[in-house]
Amino acid sequence: MLPITVNTEPGEVRSGIDAEELARLIGRLGADGDRFVVVERIADGREGDHYIQTWHEGDGPYEVEFREGSAERHFGVRMADAEEVVAVFVAWARGAEGWADGYDWEPVELEAEPEPEPEVMER
Repeated sequence: MLPITVNTEPGEVRSGIDAEELARLIGRLGADGDRFVVVERIADGREGDHYIQTWHEGDGPYEVEFREGSAERHFGVRMADAEEVVAVFVAWARGAEGWADGYDWEPVELEAEPEPEPEVMER
């Protein structure tokens, strides 16, 4: 069993699944309503957001991102096939040394939330 919690676009939440089940969830991605998987480690005690996720639509590439605590430590890369994505996810889940090696990870720029408009009081 992997020490992870998995969330899917259809709303499934699974904890402590094995590598085969994770591979099945990633392998089925691509159809409307089933395009992403987000994986978090179970209770690792670290502060900030720590996850790995993928988005896959139709026959396109897999958009893979991971975040290690803060927006400055959020990176992404495209991968060609589900098997490659599964291998990276499983290595990440197990905390394998060098799990991200061999890929050209680039910083992910997230759009800032727009500032709310100040309320104008009418007289």
